[in-house]
Amino acid sequence: MPNIDLTNLLSAIAKGAPFNDEVCRVYHGRGDSQGETNFINLDWYPPYLFLACYNPINETTQNVLTEAVWQAQQTAGFNAKGLVFQYRAGRDTQVSVPFGEVQDRFEVAELGAKYWVQLTKTQNTGIFPDMREGRAFVKNNSHDAKVLNLFSYTCAFSVVAKLGGAQQVINMDMNKSVLRTGADNHRLNNVAENISYLPHDILKSFGKLKKAAPFDLIVVDPPSFQKGSFVLTKDYQKILRRLPDLCHSNTQLLLCANSPDVSEKLFIEMISDATEGRLSFVERLPAAPRFEEPDGANLKALVYRLA
Repeated sequence: MPNIDLTNLLSAIAKGAPFNDEVCRVYHGRGDSQGETNFINLDWYPPYLFLACYNPINETTQNVLTEAVWQAQQTAGFNAKGLVFQYRAGRDTQVSVPFGEVQDRFEVAELGAKYWVQLTKTQNTGIFPDMREGRAFVKNNSHDAKVLNLFSYTCAFSVVAKLGGAQQVINMDMNKSVLRTGADNHRLNNVAENISYLPHDILKSFGKLKKAAPFDLIVVDPPSFQKGSFVLTKDYQKILRRLPDLCHSNTQLLLCANSPDVSEKLFIEMISDATEGRLSFVERLPAAPRFEEPDGANLKALVYRLA
């Protein structure tokens, strides 16, 4: 057997999914607390398992890894219909289905909402399981609200905002394709009214946003790096300094950063400096189940208000 200890991974599978019928993380290896398998993540997109590998491994090790996961999930009662293996160690992401069969596009559920996902076509699946607590916060704080969702991707925040009773949501993302999926997600949940989809570069669109302001809830969840358009450590400040102009006295803001290069302390300092202290920190949302990390370097989802 290749030199890889699968004990922690197999133990996590044996515990089952924290949310049996919902998308969730089964094993969080990238939190640097899992020994030899700290380069592996395993997610549950019912009825399929999604195994991601971020370090180079040879074909023999890959076969041992996927076989072990497939056998363990059967014993644990997942009864998955397929296993997707995403290999992200090289320049290009490679995807295979070593066991079972997987639909090109299918629905998953979370917190009373449904979303379209694709496990084999693109690097990102259509929903990020680590943001579960963020979506819960938005759903619980959207009643009668006017919501702005920046870097909206497939509009998951917008869907839960509407399910939480939001009056209006504006989604902005420069990728028209993900906004089309976002529109599909709203129709899937029967919440397609009073939704806007703006395929614009956020850094160049604050004039349009200011005309639509003020908002009751603002969500900012950017990528850590998007070639040619956004670098978190360089461009986030440009957005932060404009946010107070989109607020009223009771606006809530959910500001997110998912980069190991930006600690919670550094992120809070970045927000304070860019807004000149005009925003006041309220709390950091907890990590989603199975995403906990000892140093808190994972996703940072911070709640703010006007100071």
